[in-house]
Amino acid sequence: MGLSIKNDTVEALARDLARRHGTGVTEIIHRALKEKAEREAAEPTLWEKLAPLREKLRAMPDKGPVPDRAFYDELSGGQ
Repeated sequence: MGLSIKNDTVEALARDLARRHGTGVTEIIHRALKEKAEREAAEPTLWEKLAPLREKLRAMPDKGPVPDRAFYDELSGGQ
C-alpha cells in the first residue's frame, strides 16, 4: 500500500523531522498521525462542549406570548 505526498513543503517537513529523530519518513508520519488522533480523542466533542448551552435552552420556557397582528405591525413599522 502506498502513499504519495504531492506537496513539496509537506514532504520536506516529514523528511526533516524524520532525520532529526533518526527514523524513517513512514515512522515519523505514523507517530505524527497517532499523536494527533490521541490529542483529538482526549478533547471533548462539539456535542459535549455544547452541553451547557443545551441545558440553558432546556431550562427556558417552551414558548413566549402568541404573536398577533399588532406584534407584526410593530416589527414592520406599520400601524
